Amino acid sequence: MTKNRLHTSTVRHGAWLRGSAVPFIGVTLLGLSIGCGSERSGQPAASPVVDPDAAAILAQPADASDKTLGQLGFDSAALGSYGTPMYLSGHVPLGIRSADEAAQVLLTTLRSALRLSPKDSLSVRQASRDAQGRLFVRVQQRHQGLLVLHKEAAVQIDADGALNTVLGELVPDLRLTETASTLPADVALSRALSGLFAAGQEASLQVHEAPTQVVFVAGPGREPVLAYRALVEFEASDGHALEELVVQASDARVLGRFTQRHEAINRQMFDYGKKCLNPATLPGTASRKEGDMPVTDVTVNKVYEGVGNTYYFYKFQNERDSFDDKGAALKSSVHVTFGGGISCSPNNAAWLGSPYFQMVYGDGDGTLFVNLAHAFDVSAHELTHAVTSSTSALVYQNESGAMNEGMSDIEAAAAEAWVESGGSSMGNPASITPSMKTWLIGEAAAGPMLPGGALRFMSDPTKDMSSKDNYAERIMPGGPDRGGVHYNSGIPNLAFYLLSEGGVHPRMKTKTTVSGIGIAKAQRIFYVANTKLFTAGTNFQQARLATAKAAENLYGRCSPEWAATHMAWDAVGVPGTWALCVTPPGGF
Repeated sequence: MTKNRLHTSTVRHGAWLRGSAVPFIGVTLLGLSIGCGSERSGQPAASPVVDPDAAAILAQPADASDKTLGQLGFDSAALGSYGTPMYLSGHVPLGIRSADEAAQVLLTTLRSALRLSPKDSLSVRQASRDAQGRLFVRVQQRHQGLLVLHKEAAVQIDADGALNTVLGELVPDLRLTETASTLPADVALSRALSGLFAAGQEASLQVHEAPTQVVFVAGPGREPVLAYRALVEFEASDGHALEELVVQASDARVLGRFTQRHEAINRQMFDYGKKCLNPATLPGTASRKEGDMPVTDVTVNKVYEGVGNTYYFYKFQNERDSFDDKGAALKSSVHVTFGGGISCSPNNAAWLGSPYFQMVYGDGDGTLFVNLAHAFDVSAHELTHAVTSSTSALVYQNESGAMNEGMSDIEAAAAEAWVESGGSSMGNPASITPSMKTWLIGEAAAGPMLPGGALRFMSDPTKDMSSKDNYAERIMPGGPDRGGVHYNSGIPNLAFYLLSEGGVHPRMKTKTTVSGIGIAKAQRIFYVANTKLFTAGTNFQQARLATAKAAENLYGRCSPEWAATHMAWDAVGVPGTWALCVTPPGGF
């Protein structure tokens, strides 16, 4: 298929307000119509459909100037859990030319609205431009010079230098109380780890990134604390751990464990010999490298092919060169078993993040799973974890973790359909046509005892007896499965399916009927949102806003694609209100 390019959409005549089917709490979105299209013109503005709560947000002062957010040029707003805007969108002509200038605008022009502390600063984590000249910047909050862990905002700057979007939650009114009882970093880390090691496994510790001081805020209403953050690897009581460990500086209490192991070109293949995974001994025996002829080991060849197809999917469909967009080597080890209990199991596959940056595949036990390397969508799923780590860096717990898992399933489904439609090393197919098995994840690795014959069911997530398909029924933060990273991924998975294929909620939890736009456009929307607009802490409501903004960037505000994106999130119950454009008297 040819790439979808930006175009100006047709203005719809008439408008109506749509809302989600669940109670709307704490977040308001004002959809003001400013002419439907991906570029602004000299046409008269459309009449807005005004939501009173959102209007109140836009009436707030931006900073010390006399202008409100609305007077600056913002026309849409959403309130976050901290009581400050988590989303602002519009057209604010500021002549911004660089990522640093974009960060500075938040500290100056928007300081009052965001209630940033005088001791706050913002640092640029990532910056990129798209083909239309838009600048996308991810900024990290700092306080007293220290990183405020995982608190970020995504900023979109239009080609003319105007501020278009701010999306994400920064901690307002931040004030870190000085403490004189701070433990040395190595002492704090050692004390914290002492309660995490498996019996007799203290020697397994590897510190990949030494402890550094950060500010940690557990959530709204929680006091900021001085903490240490380190990247560590060790044998824990619940299995192998490769994680970002956060401990309180005053007493070494563990505040957070954020895994860097996400389960389920320059290709490099290795045979791990069915040993239990110990990353210190990775990658194993070299078996096949880029350009080599097939080897006798069928598993090696299957992974070589699957990783290659995923690489070409990203290259041609998304113009991305490997997971880091810099041509990184794609390392894979096969015939791996995984710890976690009294024995090592072959029933897994995983992406190992920093410092390994590689995939590992188990052979399956022949009952629950057959060889996981034989399932192409497993390869695509794991490699997409790498793409996410290199871009949005979605934290792997709670709703951001479910979005991380959801993005891997979404891209895996799209990649599978892309290959089955004729995509290859030669380029894109003429079009992408999904089949019934597109919406099954891991079906090629299913053993006879795996219920339903697949890992997950994107068109009907609850069919696996674990996943959720409705926001009101989601696993809450702190719940099982790291707050539902796999279970809750059914919510974005179903939204993506409905956006692609159209239809209604499979259990009729909502009354919304979604008009499908096709898997190619749906994939492009979610990909752009993940790589340009998601931040480390993006939750479902923020993902809704980000995908709608991506649809607006790609296809135009009030376009069928933009409307369908909102409808898909309505269908799975994620809160948000929106309005289509209204044609002003006399037309455009």
